Amino acid sequence: MPLPDDRNILKLGPPKYPGETEITPAMVESVRQRIKDAGGILTVWAVLNEDVYETQFGDGYYLHAHGLALNSADAERLAALGGGDKKLEKWHVRSYRLGLDNGLPVFTAVWHPEEEFRIGDFVVLLCEIPPGGTASKLLTGTRFRNDGPLLSLP
Repeated sequence: MPLPDDRNILKLGPPKYPGETEITPAMVESVRQRIKDAGGILTVWAVLNEDVYETQFGDGYYLHAHGLALNSADAERLAALGGGDKKLEKWHVRSYRLGLDNGLPVFTAVWHPEEEFRIGDFVVLLCEIPPGGTASKLLTGTRFRNDGPLLSLP
């Protein structure tokens, strides 16, 4: 079921770079339980940020995960919090299916070359969704989640 791609390998423990979020065993267990509760496959909708300047004048077209929702309507609402498409920024919403491999969360579909995120990013975002909630916060900044700013659905 999982794809042989290093972006699908979950890295636990302290982050590689300062400012990134540490992935703990409790976070992994929380996501594992969500996937099990969904019958083994959990569909989520990612709110992806495109740096239009990078696309037009940089080194290519890349999408970064800035938010996550458990349904498409809330993903669209979350993307709208980013202020819609701007001259140097665009928001995209795509669905992804998560499963388990050896008890760890994995993506179950083929990667697109423009997707600049890993399974660990989705673990962090899923753990940000509160009990009874349907969406993470949306990172509207350009760095790490710890740097913010973060916006929430009303």
